[in-house]
Amino acid sequence: QHYFIQSNLRAMAEEEEDQWFKRAEYSWLQSFFIKCITSGKLPEHVGFIMDGNRRYAKANSISRAESYVMGFEKIGEILDYCETFHIKNVSVYAFSIENFKRSDEEQAELFTLMFEKTRHLLTRADKLAEKGIRVKVSGNTTLFPPHITQTLAELELKTAQNSEFCLNLCLGYTARDEMTHAVRCMSEGVAAGKLRVTDINEALFGECLYTGELPPVDLLVRTSGVVRLSDYMIWQANFAALQFVKVFWPDFGFWHFVGALLDYQRQEGVLKEHKDTYRSFLEGMGRSEQAAVGHTEHCTLDSHEGCVWNEEVTQASVRGSERRREGFVEEVRRGRREQLQALAARELVVGGD
Repeated sequence: QHYFIQSNLRAMAEEEEDQWFKRAEYSWLQSFFIKCITSGKLPEHVGFIMDGNRRYAKANSISRAESYVMGFEKIGEILDYCETFHIKNVSVYAFSIENFKRSDEEQAELFTLMFEKTRHLLTRADKLAEKGIRVKVSGNTTLFPPHITQTLAELELKTAQNSEFCLNLCLGYTARDEMTHAVRCMSEGVAAGKLRVTDINEALFGECLYTGELPPVDLLVRTSGVVRLSDYMIWQANFAALQFVKVFWPDFGFWHFVGALLDYQRQEGVLKEHKDTYRSFLEGMGRSEQAAVGHTEHCTLDSHEGCVWNEEVTQASVRGSERRREGFVEEVRRGRREQLQALAARELVVGGD
């Protein structure tokens, strides 16, 4: 049923290696712009909403499956651009939870592509290590067929020690689901006595997101001309520069990326000012809240009238809260590693349901 996409994947294997693991050659004009842009402030984390594959297929009279293959190849091209511009973290919206509403036929095409390409990357693990590329998966991957969930877990574990660059694949993802997961995670921590309600703050919430180990998104790019976020990285992109580019994802190229980076640099000063102002506000609010918590805890423990707040009490409360948060975050990350190991170790029939 999916003969075309499978044969196409095999035929493109050698070409794919060029796309993903070899540096592109840039013209003198491109090199000039690279030099100019890299002399300025660059984003640490760029997010992409890869929109327009189906419309690209229709506009170019090709099959939907072929456009998806081209869309995957475009990720390799983006990795090369980001390496060139010294951008260390890239997130791509590869499969939304909303995509499970698509037809069974289209889902099967996407699942075939996902499985074959993930397996191919596993066979190139040495190349990924050579270039220092870590592949991280953000989302509820248990929604996918077990053989895909297992292969994604294997790829994430296989590249976990690579540290030069992070490719974050958002699969089975929506921001609402991610935030619900974070709230549930913290609630379980409180119920288990590992956290206190007063320990919960924005920083802890951010650490409990799927992307907790990554920096916030600085630049968010959506292709196809559609102007909406589609439930993507809503928390992480709070202070991001937004770019809505009027080309379909397979057509997104070097000059589109240059335009997005130049616009980011134009906005960066204002965005930084907003971030710094908000950070100062949070720090001040946090100190006030922690002083109140410390005072309450001290009075409760001493159980006497006329209990007096002092700085020593506040600092002791702050240290205790920080220790609980740090311990809890480490436990969450350890639990994630153990979950990946369990998923990767499952015995499945390759290609099965």
